[in-house]
Amino acid sequence: MATAPAGGTAIHETTVKMSTCFGWIAFAAAVTVVPATLVAGRGAQPAASAELCWRSLAPETGPQDAGIGIAESTLAATGSGDIWLSRRWSGPNLLRWTAAKWTSPPQPTRAGVDDLWVEAVAALRSGRVVIAATANRDDGASELHIGRAINGGWEWLGAPLISSREPFTHAQRASIAFVGERPVVAWSEERNAKLAGLFVSLWNGSSWARLGSLTPGGHDSFLSPAIAVDSNQQVWLAWIDVGGAVRVARWDGSTWRDIGRDTLEKIVATQGPTALREISLAVDARGHAWVLRLAAKESSGAALALARWDGRGWAAVPSPSGPAGKDSTVWSASMILRNDAPIVAWSQSDATDNHHLYVSEWAASGRWTARLSGLHLVEGISNVTDVRLAAGDGRTFFVSWDEPGTDKRSTRLVQAYACAAGETASSPPKSDVERDTWPTTVDEAARRILGELDDASKERVRSTKKDQLAQYYFGWGTGIRNSLGLWRGNEKLLECCGGGTRADSEACSMVIIEAVWTLLQAPKPEAQCR
Repeated sequence: MATAPAGGTAIHETTVKMSTCFGWIAFAAAVTVVPATLVAGRGAQPAASAELCWRSLAPETGPQDAGIGIAESTLAATGSGDIWLSRRWSGPNLLRWTAAKWTSPPQPTRAGVDDLWVEAVAALRSGRVVIAATANRDDGASELHIGRAINGGWEWLGAPLISSREPFTHAQRASIAFVGERPVVAWSEERNAKLAGLFVSLWNGSSWARLGSLTPGGHDSFLSPAIAVDSNQQVWLAWIDVGGAVRVARWDGSTWRDIGRDTLEKIVATQGPTALREISLAVDARGHAWVLRLAAKESSGAALALARWDGRGWAAVPSPSGPAGKDSTVWSASMILRNDAPIVAWSQSDATDNHHLYVSEWAASGRWTARLSGLHLVEGISNVTDVRLAAGDGRTFFVSWDEPGTDKRSTRLVQAYACAAGETASSPPKSDVERDTWPTTVDEAARRILGELDDASKERVRSTKKDQLAQYYFGWGTGIRNSLGLWRGNEKLLECCGGGTRADSEACSMVIIEAVWTLLQAPKPEAQCR
């Protein structure tokens, strides 16, 4: 098929690509400051709180491969001005924001090891930064290499982490915390596509010490372990067990102690089993643990589910949610503690199936304060996914997420901080609601599509005989049905296609294709359904 030149769009076999516009966070060097509460839709909302300001920290990543479905990112901060971000993309997958600019840290290399890939990054306010990087062996196994940043490079800590030398054993899903300055790492393993175990090791200064034995009952190889360390330097672990159940255990120095399994199972049964393999764990200064997961009672429609351990039992905590009228499906979520109170960030779909960003913070009154509501920066079909949080200090935290755009980049990151006295903020960004961008007439749809076609595609359509336009039904037609909302509620356009009677989406897409063809046959064709 033709390749689109600059400013043009080609007709591909699968879709017609529509243009997008960017609002607040463009990937430029400029830093933008905005007030605490952002808008949902195109109109401003009352401010939820005046105490936070937001700053865009747009990574200069270069082109990113938007074809990768899940970035599987991790986000860490040593303070208010030093951030580390790992992402799955084509190219360097570790970035650092320091001294008010983005840099690419030295990519990890280790003698005798090929193609190390950073899977997780963690940091302490002291400045200690540790990564878990995965690498494949010749026998089909993959193991975790743990390194810490030192003198502008990486110091590898001991032997790679893996429980067995058996071929096709894969150590994965690393989660990192710190006992003092020493890293402790949790991971799961699968062997020949089956669960092989859940493991935790602590660095003792010279080697890795395995912490006991864990025997999860699940069959899924992705247990999504989450590790945390409390103020008494005790190690906590949460994971997904059989049937989507959540398990939490604490290391007492000699064995793993289950934390309230009976009460936690009751909460899980009420809230619904975990629908997606994401879980967050945090422990406050009083030893109270918070667990966030995505749960559903049915096979679809995941929602946030939050539980809290008070030292005696688990209790369900009302979760934050998007505004009334939105679809309840949550696609990605993350939780951290700031000043011992949880902050939750998540992506949630709306009636058009786009996913928007939300951030809420738990207040002393036991209620949630909205910090961001319905943020969606890219016009048209683009989803907020892979949401992550990191705590900088008591006055600062960070939010990162994916939202692909036509600039070939998807990584977004903002800093939230306590506003300085008298600080002047710019106007709030405006989120784009896809429904507001849909054309409502055949003529508008056809002219928009025509404006996006490159010369080669125009000539191909122009030279196609009218009775042969059906060849575009599956490829180009599918793209039109997707991008113009014909399957998702664009009733005005469907009625226009049917001449006042609602047409089905397939028929409507062919009406639009014929209208584009007609526009290409004459300079001023008669408009349809104005």
